[in-house]
Amino acid sequence: MFSKIDFVGRWKTWFAISGALLLIGVGFIALRGMNLGIDFEGGAKFTITGLDSGTTTSDVRQALPAAEREDALIQTYGGDGYEVRTPVISEAESREVRDSLGEELGAEVSPTVISPTFGGQVRSQALQAVAAALIVIVVFISVRFEFAFAISAMVALLHDILITIGFYAITGREVNLVTVVAVLTILGYSLYDTIIIFDRIRENSPSAGYNKRRFDEMINTSIRQVVRRSIYTSISTLIPITALLIFGESTLSDFAFALLVGILAGTYSSIFVASPVLALYKQWRATAAKNKPAEQSA
Repeated sequence: MFSKIDFVGRWKTWFAISGALLLIGVGFIALRGMNLGIDFEGGAKFTITGLDSGTTTSDVRQALPAAEREDALIQTYGGDGYEVRTPVISEAESREVRDSLGEELGAEVSPTVISPTFGGQVRSQALQAVAAALIVIVVFISVRFEFAFAISAMVALLHDILITIGFYAITGREVNLVTVVAVLTILGYSLYDTIIIFDRIRENSPSAGYNKRRFDEMINTSIRQVVRRSIYTSISTLIPITALLIFGESTLSDFAFALLVGILAGTYSSIFVASPVLALYKQWRATAAKNKPAEQSA
């Protein structure tokens, strides 16, 4: 089946698919924005446990003080609990919400309050962590392979991050610290998948000279040699992740969702994005090197 696919020659098709998904994601981000959690924007979270089995979301909302009912976000937590999130409130308002929920519902309430300033610091540190990971990856691949491979891997990793963020915007899922952990995990998995293909390309590369047709065919051959391994590994990984997404609690479900999207995007980018980018970069560099002497002589 894979022997008939031109992974490099049909790069416009693969890039068009990625471009369409990225444009949809960017459109949702521009129109609706990201659903940032209190970890990043600040706010209050109240975890309610030990509720009666018949308690509904409406019951929880009615138990809130009138000032917080309209803006509160309520979602299930575990088998017998709820999680209530509100915008930034004062300590007095937080105590009022906690006491009101505890008295009206007869349950245990655990509050968490994060200030906007701290949320901004967390957001900044999260972006720094992702940026640092990308820089280390570029350095590692440049040393282990060569700079052309690092550029290709970086494009694929950015593709995976943007696809994952786009799907978060499309589904309206909350972006929190769990999302950052998931993104860093995705970077590691996607890089592993890409390195497998790059290692085979390096093994099959001719020792001297560059010829576009021969180099592109060599990349196609290298991908065909390892593509089944990549797909089978991804499928094996996605099975437990899907189980977490379906049966896990809210935190596990959010983590599983990010991994599910990221691993699918990473498998696709390793095969259909990173390798064609490598071929195009090599072609561009060879063309630039060929035109340089002509420009100098002119």
